[in-house]
Amino acid sequence: FEPSASIGQALAMHTGFDLSYLRRTELPFEFPEGTLLYRSKAKVSPRDKTKARRLAQLLFEMISALRVKFRPIPVTLPRYGETPVEAAKMTRSQLGLSPDTSIKNLTGALERAGVLILKVPLEVDGLDAFSAWVGRDRDVPTICLIGSSVGYRGRYTMSEELGHLILHTPLRTSVEEAESEVKDFVGEFILPEEAMRREMSLPVTLTSLATLRHRWGASIQFLAARSHQLGITTPNQYRYLMQQVSKNGWRTTKREPGDESIAQEKPQLVLKMIEAVYGSPPDVGQMRKDLGIPMSLLRSLLQSHGTGGLAPMSSVLTMVLR
Repeated sequence: FEPSASIGQALAMHTGFDLSYLRRTELPFEFPEGTLLYRSKAKVSPRDKTKARRLAQLLFEMISALRVKFRPIPVTLPRYGETPVEAAKMTRSQLGLSPDTSIKNLTGALERAGVLILKVPLEVDGLDAFSAWVGRDRDVPTICLIGSSVGYRGRYTMSEELGHLILHTPLRTSVEEAESEVKDFVGEFILPEEAMRREMSLPVTLTSLATLRHRWGASIQFLAARSHQLGITTPNQYRYLMQQVSKNGWRTTKREPGDESIAQEKPQLVLKMIEAVYGSPPDVGQMRKDLGIPMSLLRSLLQSHGTGGLAPMSSVLTMVLR
């Protein structure tokens, strides 16, 4: 169905997309649902999942138009079908990371390995991120971060999506088994067993775990769970630790003391590409002319990747995403 010229012009004016953009018959790439498929049992509505994917798809299309102007970054991310723990060790090796020390900048390490990290300017309760191998050949590992995060939650979320990219493309097991495997992957990837056995001296307490928190970039609750996973603490000891966590209100709020003061890692690749082509600050008008995308979407992209904040979604963009 091809709308008349007058209807086409009205649609372009109402949505902010150029008419040539709206008249495309197919996308120049594939953007699969990826780990959004694993969220079927989560309390996230199909509408919100569709909105998140559609916006990430638009952002990927914009970045793809920029990526052709640069030499591609080789993807050095492994895709292993081995055990999650072995996959985590191999991933550290492939990323050039020490096997038993903390990861200082996870975002930078992933971008150097060819992972595209997009910050989606959207807030969806219960959905922090999703990932997929994107592109016509599905050769671009892409992690889409949704909303904002505090403390070390963002590092954990990125590591979860990294694990899914490596272990579950395609998904050959149940969703429940995949989530269990990813927990094993993340545990070894962020908190390697050898180092944890060296550093977690008995008795393990919230105070002793707090001393490891900033050095390893992990929450006290994650450190406690890892101690239990490795058998350093018994089930009863772990239960007591979590009772203390609950008593302090950290499980309900999902925040620990000092989380707000922890600097969040920010993707740099997207912003650097934009500034290399359009200057600093970017010429948003020229970007709008080249890409045919609504100004509201461009400003959301720039703000989310440039300052880490979220730009408010305009009524026009909200309508387009429905």
